[in-house]
Amino acid sequence: MQRNVSIFCPVPSKHYNPLAVSGPICIGAWFLRKRLQTTVLQEAQSRKRASSPAPGAGGVADTRAPTKQLELLIQELVLLVQRSEEYTNFMAGRMRDAVAAESEAVQKQSVAAAASLQQRHRTSSGHVDVVTASKEAAATGIDPSIAVLQQHLGQAEAKLRAGPFAVGVRELLGHYMSLEELYLDNTTDMAIRIDEVVSGSLTSSMVDDVLFILKKCGSRALVTHSIHCVCAVLGQLNDLLANKFKGALAARLAGGPSKLLSAAPALLGVGDAAGLAADGSAGAGSSSIEHATAINNIDIAAEYIQKLRQELEGYSERLFTSVADQDRLRSVLVDMTKTAADFRAMCNMALEAVADGLLPKLRPILDEVGTTSYQLSDTDYSGGELGTGWVSRLAAGLQLQLNWLQPLLTAASWETLTLLLLNKLITRLEVLLGRKVFSQLGGLQLDRDMRSLVAAAGELTTHPVRDKFARLTQMAIVLSLESVEEFLDYWGDDTGHITWRLTPAEVRGILAQRADFSRDTIAALPL
Repeated sequence: MQRNVSIFCPVPSKHYNPLAVSGPICIGAWFLRKRLQTTVLQEAQSRKRASSPAPGAGGVADTRAPTKQLELLIQELVLLVQRSEEYTNFMAGRMRDAVAAESEAVQKQSVAAAASLQQRHRTSSGHVDVVTASKEAAATGIDPSIAVLQQHLGQAEAKLRAGPFAVGVRELLGHYMSLEELYLDNTTDMAIRIDEVVSGSLTSSMVDDVLFILKKCGSRALVTHSIHCVCAVLGQLNDLLANKFKGALAARLAGGPSKLLSAAPALLGVGDAAGLAADGSAGAGSSSIEHATAINNIDIAAEYIQKLRQELEGYSERLFTSVADQDRLRSVLVDMTKTAADFRAMCNMALEAVADGLLPKLRPILDEVGTTSYQLSDTDYSGGELGTGWVSRLAAGLQLQLNWLQPLLTAASWETLTLLLLNKLITRLEVLLGRKVFSQLGGLQLDRDMRSLVAAAGELTTHPVRDKFARLTQMAIVLSLESVEEFLDYWGDDTGHITWRLTPAEVRGILAQRADFSRDTIAALPL
């Protein structure tokens, strides 16, 4: 580095005056001529333009050789920029030390001169004539203004950081950013092209590969200590995530959930859920695994992007301490948070499509709900305690349709799918049960059924599900009342133990489903 510094910015051997430096060699031009090997760079750029591959497309020219050379050149560039920054800070520090030493010497001379003047102007009583001593000290001009030294120091530092040497460093940074962008494109294309499902993994290789590349490039940009360079590279990372990488992941979802659901088991009976294979896979084929892997890729990518954003923000805040720099970095990193949210939304849309495909497989049981009567006699109500109704069959069907997917999806994706399917199922049950006529015993039976269904659904997921069934549970409470007036004991702010999810109009409609309740009494109910 000492040899390079002597080339870039010759320093007089005895004294260094940054205001007098002239004729430094342009660092960027020197590096391009001596080390950057522009023919290699042009070859890599031409291959990049010639390939312009669609994510995952075949028949693309091999760019691995220039990519390796690009990385070596980028590492040299970053190292040279880092050393140049250290050199600049070192020279600025030496200038500050020199000014500090000079100021200290001036202060010592001022103190000595002041003591001498005090000694000369002592009165006959031994006291110092302060006014006369101060006037004479000011007239002698022994104490030069230290502010002038500070002013010269500021001018020297500004010259150092804006001179030819600094211009050369900025030129290097420009070449680095161009090469880093090219490196990102090449390596990301390669990671997408060689994507494969690793045995025993729920995701394919490109998720780990692409996020590793982005983390490496982001960390490398931080080494330059240039806020402009860091923001530019972080913007390139986010642009790559939001466009190329997102497009590659979306392409893997082509074909829709039918590929995944082609291996779904059929509803044969209540005991089918217990009869599944131990791994719950129900003989999933390659197309099912492929679609499940595509969903998992998006789920894990959303999680990794958020972690990458947090890590880069932590590194940046320790490196750039000024409020302006940190605000500028956050404005760039917030886009990465939005990208992670876009990935999460895309994953949820894919899972919702799977839930839409699973719901028709429960249609035979839902049809049974539609034909079940809730105008029960005492004998019918007693028979309902055996647990042989539609609730037990629906719980078994849910378990059957979800358990075979559990080993294919990540834990977060499977939990999300379970909740989405429950939401759709509950909405359908509200419609079916809202068409029925009830007796009081029928309302009590519905309350019993809802308790059983909530318990069965709670065993499928670690998330609380009672709140999702709140409307159906409150519907059962209304239908099991002995009279219309009894509802007022549950309604109102002073009851305190129920947060009603039903509107007054919905409550009146549910009360009207009771065959033994008067319509006039329901209409007169003060809600």
